[in-house]
Amino acid sequence: MKKLIFCLTIFAVQAKFHAQSYLGLGSSNYAGVIGNQVNPASFVDGRYKFDMLLFGTNLNVYQNFGYFDANAMRAAQGGKGYGWYKSIGDENILNAWSQDWTPPDSSFLDRFIVHNYDETSTKTLGANINFQVDVLNTMFHINEKTAIGFNVRNRTIVNVDNMDPKLAVLAEDGLEHPSLWDAVYNEQLFNVNFMTWSEVGFNYSQVLIDNEEHFLKIGFAPKALLGHAAAYVYTDDFSYNLVNEDTSQYLTGTFDYGYSNNINGIINKGIAGQNPTISELIDPASKLGFGLDIGAVYEWRPKYAKFKYDMDGETNLWRRNENKYKLRAGFSIVDMGSMKFTKGGLSRNFAVNTSNLFNLQTFNTATNLEGFDGVIDSLINQSTIAGNQEWVSLQDPSETFRMRTPTAVSFQFDYQIWKGFYINATSMVNLISQGKDTKVKTANQLSITPSFDSPYFGVYMPISMNQYSGMKYGIATRIGPLILGITDMKTLMAKNNVSGVEFYAGARVPINYTRVKDKDNDKVSNRKDECKEVPGTWAFKGCPDTDNDGIPDSDDECINEPGTAEFKGCPDKDGDKIIDKKDACPDVAGLKEYKGCPDTDGDKIIDSEDDCPTVAGLLALKGCPDRDGDGVQDAEDACPDNAGPKENKGCPDKDADGVYDFIDECPDVAGPQENRGCPYKDVDNDGILDKDDDCPTLAGPAANKGCPYKDSDKDGLLDKDDDCPNTPGPKSNKGCPVIEQAVIEVLKTAFDNLEFEVGKDIILEGSHISLSELAEVLKKKPTWKLEITGHTDNQGDDTANMLLSKKRAEAVKAYLVSQGIDVSRFIIQYFGETKPISSNDTPEGRQKNRRVEMKVVFD
Repeated sequence: MKKLIFCLTIFAVQAKFHAQSYLGLGSSNYAGVIGNQVNPASFVDGRYKFDMLLFGTNLNVYQNFGYFDANAMRAAQGGKGYGWYKSIGDENILNAWSQDWTPPDSSFLDRFIVHNYDETSTKTLGANINFQVDVLNTMFHINEKTAIGFNVRNRTIVNVDNMDPKLAVLAEDGLEHPSLWDAVYNEQLFNVNFMTWSEVGFNYSQVLIDNEEHFLKIGFAPKALLGHAAAYVYTDDFSYNLVNEDTSQYLTGTFDYGYSNNINGIINKGIAGQNPTISELIDPASKLGFGLDIGAVYEWRPKYAKFKYDMDGETNLWRRNENKYKLRAGFSIVDMGSMKFTKGGLSRNFAVNTSNLFNLQTFNTATNLEGFDGVIDSLINQSTIAGNQEWVSLQDPSETFRMRTPTAVSFQFDYQIWKGFYINATSMVNLISQGKDTKVKTANQLSITPSFDSPYFGVYMPISMNQYSGMKYGIATRIGPLILGITDMKTLMAKNNVSGVEFYAGARVPINYTRVKDKDNDKVSNRKDECKEVPGTWAFKGCPDTDNDGIPDSDDECINEPGTAEFKGCPDKDGDKIIDKKDACPDVAGLKEYKGCPDTDGDKIIDSEDDCPTVAGLLALKGCPDRDGDGVQDAEDACPDNAGPKENKGCPDKDADGVYDFIDECPDVAGPQENRGCPYKDVDNDGILDKDDDCPTLAGPAANKGCPYKDSDKDGLLDKDDDCPNTPGPKSNKGCPVIEQAVIEVLKTAFDNLEFEVGKDIILEGSHISLSELAEVLKKKPTWKLEITGHTDNQGDDTANMLLSKKRAEAVKAYLVSQGIDVSRFIIQYFGETKPISSNDTPEGRQKNRRVEMKVVFD
């Protein structure tokens, strides 16, 4: 029995390589529902509308105790030998190279199994078996940003951790290895864990951020967990020192082992040579547990615009069938959860701490677990009686134990190299502490996978490594609904050192997103396009509307001209209810009887042929009226209401004198036009016609234009000979008054003495006396008038000089008015610099030109 205990430690296997199922394929863009096992956010916005994994299995068997020498197998066959299929499948070849491989007499193990350890090795040992079956795992999109699904999965994981190679050597040799005697060895945290369970899960994934270049989606997968069997062996500070193969002189440690209550019956049946029933293997052995996976995926899409399109009335749509990212990064935590099992009756927890010699043959009487348990009870009782505490029960009063699922955190990075070529890096990091006794767990692992992906075919070449398997180079493929992969080419090729096997296979029902077909490129999909051969518009289900008038060409009688539904797509620009192609006047509303042309005045002559379109008229006059019926249209008829010949512009002239009757004051008697059609008269009978007679009612000579001569001032001179017809004066002075010499002197003095301030119209005080004398003269001559004229030289601005000459003349007038002279007796003239009396080139000349002249005048 002592050898059985140590051999059990080698038999135990672990699930360290459980790190990623479906390695290589699981990180593909076409992983579909399988990808949820790595990251529950992976499916949404993926390449599948729907994916069902009908059946899939994933088996991992790896250990680092040793390896099978495949090269030795081939060498034993001679030449290059054969691969697995023929080497094992052909019984003759199998017998020839393996000879008798049935233990215990076979040399098979010595010839083909090579150990990785010896008593000097320091690296801890382990082994793994991981088996998984997936059934009807399903995922589908309910809209473009949400996907849901469910999965059914059975999993089996066994872990062996931290076996010292020395313990393995002792177990292999049945403790008969003297070089390892008389030394203390420690098996810190050596443990074995096993669990098989089923999962029924729901998966939800959702697009969280979509701002075109940056994209983020999340997912979670709650799971119902149901355990079928579980067991654990856990040691802490297990130390020993052997005297020989039968005796230890030092033994210490804490030992905890347990199992689900259904395992004992299965083991006993196996020992008895009986097979357990199906129900014993698959019936639930745990309470219903709960598990959870969570994850998120980010995508960087720098060329997002090339994956956008418009279709079926929607714009800025993603092409669902294409991968859009240059870089994808994912994060997930998977397999959080646990199940509670009822302990089998022989589960124990005890501690040993003895430095006394101990006879290991004590266990030889134990042929099964029940016998082993009885030995432990006996040792504990003996220790208790002896009061030495060498064997102490640490039994947990709980009747249950909770097994944890292999919780791990994963990081995934995917980079598009070119078109369908990608490279992926995925890591799995265990999150469960080694100090936990009841658990199954994963090993830390890194895989790098170059791949080629397309909708119906993919090939993946994962390169992976962990502490037990070492570096492995694998290959996997996806061909339509089938998947197949092996993660270690050595295993596949039956060459070199084979330390385990890992493969997966499955069949699925994938429904891909495909590129939306649009045969005529009109942004209406073929599925909804009622005119697939001709580009059209979404409004008419892909049928054309060439003129964009809202009427499909099939219903449009004028497909190249926009029109209205009322006229079956034909235009009626002028709105006269006559379509343009039948309208002789398409730009002006008209009548049907005139082919759409207008007749504004209703004279049955269309406006385009009517010279008077707004007034009813005659056809002979091109639609113009002729009210008086003289054949001259009213617009050209000077007398539209009185008939007349065309040469008279439609006006009558009864006396034919060339003056039309309506302006002829003597229409019945001819007369010249200048006398309004009447003959001239001589009313005063002076022989001069009234038209030439300035005095038609007073007889007068022709020399005076028919007027008699007058003497208005009664001075004896007729006005015609009188220079001052209204002022009496002697005939010797031509009828004008004689100005006395004294008055002339007064005027001259006033002129000579008149001075102004420089450049102004202010009369200097020295000039006032002579001006006052002039005023006295004018008072004595009330019928006389005085003409005052201002002048300047040419210095300065012309306009200013003109204004100054005016102001100075008016200043003289103002002074005389102030002396009592009536304002009406003055005549003001001003000429600025325009009438010089001397040259302006000299100061003397300019002085003479600056003057105000005064002259007496008579009516």
